[in-house]
Amino acid sequence: MMRLAELLGSEAAAAIWTNSQVHRLVVWRRLDPNTALDVVEKAVAEHDPAILAEPGQVWTRRPEADPGLPDVLLLTHWLGLDREHLVAEDGGRTGTGVICLADLRAYELDYWRAP
Repeated sequence: MMRLAELLGSEAAAAIWTNSQVHRLVVWRRLDPNTALDVVEKAVAEHDPAILAEPGQVWTRRPEADPGLPDVLLLTHWLGLDREHLVAEDGGRTGTGVICLADLRAYELDYWRAP
């Protein structure tokens, strides 16, 4: 299981990030805070890109995923105002391209620069 504190550099950074995601779900999806916290914790455990994906992260292809996919993706930025597509670099195989947020489920969050 991924340790958010390890990825973000400290327990404090992990708590700040978690609280911001819970707040976002409470405000935008109108979830109660306990439900929102459950959603965020489950997303962290499952490497769910719908909650986790942010520019500056490196995602590694899951062992069971299509071996034709790039091994590693560096998320560079969101495609405009669209929160469904990210621009990613794959370390040279195909260069830079656009990845649908749903397709990022074939990957696990491996490294994350602290915000």
